Amino acid sequence: MVKKFSFSGINGILLSNFLLWFGFSMVGIFIPLYIFKITNSFFWILGFYLLLDLVIIICTLPTAKLVARFGSDKISFVGALFRSVFLIFLILAGKEPLFFIPAVIFWGLAVPFCWIPFHLSVVGTDHTLSFGKDAAKINFTDKIGAIAGPILGGFIIQSFGFNSLYLTSLVFIMLSGIPLFFDKYEFKFPEISSKTLGENLPIKQMPRLFLGFFGAGLFSGFQGIIWPIYVFLLIGSYKFLGSITSISLFGSFLLLIIIGRLADRFGSKILKVSVPLNILNWLSRIFLITPFSLFLIDLTYQLVSIFVWIPFDQLSYQTAVQTKRLEYFLSREIAIHSGSFVAILILIFGLGLFGLNWPIAFVFCALSLLFILQLGFAKEEGIKSVGIALIRKDGSILMQLRDNKNDIIFPGHWCLPGGKIKIGQTPEQAAFKELRKIIGYEAKSFSFLTEESYTLPIGKKVTRHIFWTRYDESQEIKCLEGQRMEFLKPEDLDKKEIFPGHKELYQKALEEFLKTVKN
Repeated sequence: MVKKFSFSGINGILLSNFLLWFGFSMVGIFIPLYIFKITNSFFWILGFYLLLDLVIIICTLPTAKLVARFGSDKISFVGALFRSVFLIFLILAGKEPLFFIPAVIFWGLAVPFCWIPFHLSVVGTDHTLSFGKDAAKINFTDKIGAIAGPILGGFIIQSFGFNSLYLTSLVFIMLSGIPLFFDKYEFKFPEISSKTLGENLPIKQMPRLFLGFFGAGLFSGFQGIIWPIYVFLLIGSYKFLGSITSISLFGSFLLLIIIGRLADRFGSKILKVSVPLNILNWLSRIFLITPFSLFLIDLTYQLVSIFVWIPFDQLSYQTAVQTKRLEYFLSREIAIHSGSFVAILILIFGLGLFGLNWPIAFVFCALSLLFILQLGFAKEEGIKSVGIALIRKDGSILMQLRDNKNDIIFPGHWCLPGGKIKIGQTPEQAAFKELRKIIGYEAKSFSFLTEESYTLPIGKKVTRHIFWTRYDESQEIKCLEGQRMEFLKPEDLDKKEIFPGHKELYQKALEEFLKTVKN
């Protein structure tokens, strides 16, 4: 029997991503110009993108139900079909502008069909991924695909016209739907109602993070329309627009390996430097009109922007593995496209009030980045933590007596030792670190016990990952936090004040331990 070929690691995902980016980067930057060429109206451009974001927002939750029923691979392939139909309607719109309406609807359907399965597959591959390097790999394939696309697209338009461009793009987009059938990751989950999905969206629990996603959409909405139109109206060349985009992307491509390592080391703190530099970049465009200056400013943007978007993606994937992934990515897509929707509304009202005012447009781009900047200063949203049951061979479990201070919750209560999961850590990594920090103990391994979520009296939501491990009967147990550390037996619990819920966790850990003893 012939063994079915499959890609190793996330290579199937990366190949699919490359083909999609190459095929669509030939087209994407020129779409606003094509609409303007056909309609001679800026309001048509803005209306097109406004409808696009609206369709995406409406279709995001229903797409999740389809992924549940049919799996991520089939939905991704249908997304490629929808994107191809979108290109066919763009060709038809060359003779009848009303075809822009079905075109944008199919594009809007394609977006959640593509990116929701993609993100779910990435975080579903391996919970121990180094997400800075992983985000860099994804960005790496994005850049390879996107580098040649714009310059090739500009050449095809200039030499053969838009219709030839759309047909060329269609071939690569259809091919992008195939590699996912040959990887190891077919993401499925039990069917879930739209009501349940809506109730479990984590936007309220992580407001600062989703404000950052909203800002990313806001920036994308401004930048994706303003910059290509501005450059084309100044220079009047599709080749020039495509060339400066491709060359700038190539420059940033060379920095990807470095930024992946930095993102793993410093995380979202990089945003404190990279976002202000990007804000200055967009404000400086107010004063630039020569071809060389436009090239330099776009090159500078691409070089600096990867220090924004890789830490941004890293933060996104790290948070995803610490929460409900499906609901998280649905919230992410809704937040991003809500931001883009608001950006288009602002441009529509701005165009009506001020006319075609480029300085104001560039100021909008710069200010939208402030929403992302705040992520560089953000602390943990809500509380994500770990608890560890360290069990002696006699069945007693280590418990910590909390400090008797009024500024902590449940002071003077006994609890399992543990602590917060920091951004960039997996729950298991946090468990190793917390035992070293709290009792000076080096654990060899952990067994997962359970995960619990509850709301503290102060109103904060807690998501807690509980592990257990055997005590090696040799290392000294120190008390580096709290009042005291003791190995407690089951009969000791009734004599002490126990942190709510920890008596049940004690019993569950003891049951798991006894199972291993019997075996």
